[in-house]
Amino acid sequence: MPRMADQGLEKRILRAAQHLWHSQGDKGLTLRAVARRAGTTTTTVYKRFRNKDALRAAMARDVDRQIGKAIRGATTIEEVYRRYLQFARQHPREYKMISGAVWTELMGPDRPRPVQDWLQSWLGARFGGQPQDYAGFFHALFLLMHGAASLLTVSKHRVANKEIEENCVAICDLLIKNIEIFQPRESSNSSNSSSRTQDRLVL
Repeated sequence: MPRMADQGLEKRILRAAQHLWHSQGDKGLTLRAVARRAGTTTTTVYKRFRNKDALRAAMARDVDRQIGKAIRGATTIEEVYRRYLQFARQHPREYKMISGAVWTELMGPDRPRPVQDWLQSWLGARFGGQPQDYAGFFHALFLLMHGAASLLTVSKHRVANKEIEENCVAICDLLIKNIEIFQPRESSNSSNSSSRTQDRLVL
């Protein structure tokens, strides 16, 4: 009778890899160590992940899903970026996983972006217009969040980190308050749009 495939093996390998990454960083993430912790063989790990880079990419996708799950639990848009920064602060090693060479694996131009689609739909429902109208706002918000989150993962200075997080939240709040500056305008009015935007900016 043929042996049944171990359906949970890949998850077990990823959990083992995440444990090693969290406790020892990249130096502890070897396929041999992962296999030993997962209770399998190095050959079996190689069959599923051709090398360490492929394993890192799978781990990064898993962390990305964890972040998505965390922020989708938010009840307001303002809570989204607070939850994002909280994740980076509480899981700095895991967040670093999505900031490295696997970045294009997650955010390349041809990759699906379910969180972006979800947030832009939410913005359209709250402020009016079409979800695609908020692409510029999403990128401004994301770049702010990611920049601050990346700083939180490398600094162990609590006072500095608190300042980083508070300033990021304050700026994101300001963007929400002035979200109309990101909405598309008629090209015929573009010559005066800059001055009108400055006049309307709410601090």
